[in-house]
Amino acid sequence: MNAIDLHDTYLVLQPDNRVESVLIDEHFWPDLMSGAPRTAGAQLVAETKGRLCAMMEMKGNWGAWEMHPAGDEVLVLLSGHLRLKLELPEGEQVVDFPAGHCCVVPAGVWHTADVLEPGTLLGMTAGSGTQHRAR
Repeated sequence: MNAIDLHDTYLVLQPDNRVESVLIDEHFWPDLMSGAPRTAGAQLVAETKGRLCAMMEMKGNWGAWEMHPAGDEVLVLLSGHLRLKLELPEGEQVVDFPAGHCCVVPAGVWHTADVLEPGTLLGMTAGSGTQHRAR
């Protein structure tokens, strides 16, 4: 067994308690966000009933809104500082999100983020049915 770098290998935590790994390259996110993924890794993430565990470098504002209908998303900010924006039925909510904190984004809520200070985000996402739209 080797240590896994979550920057280039994401984990899919399956409902039957198995863990599958997905190698990430420059094609992964565009393929996943296309709505019709073609690569095995993006298809696994899009279709799984489990959760994606991914670590991402937050260098700039998110270029899209996203929404996860299959379940709540847990975001843990390991370093940096974000401003998370949520579209709730009562209107947009802005959450100050400093390092060392976590946020739970409810299922079905559109969200995006602005980077106030670059850092690292750990996300645990019910990815099935995830949708994206331009910001």
